[in-house]
Amino acid sequence: MQIYLDNCCLNRPFDDQSHLRIHLESEAIKAILKQCDSGDWQLMVSDVLLFEIAKTPDQEKRQKLSALLLFPIKLYR
Repeated sequence: MQIYLDNCCLNRPFDDQSHLRIHLESEAIKAILKQCDSGDWQLMVSDVLLFEIAKTPDQEKRQKLSALLLFPIKLYR
């Protein structure tokens, strides 16, 4: 299965987890990424997503987001 997560989705696990909704959304994103990491699913990536990640002002968060793209990915153009 191929799946596309936008920048908001990929950033959700780095948001304040004290709110239940944010925590549940983060867990869902982590579960999706786990499927991508295992190779069961393929993470789709676009030029726009790469641009948005590159423009993330927080360097530590930008590095973590870039690390997520180490999963087997397919560039969608």
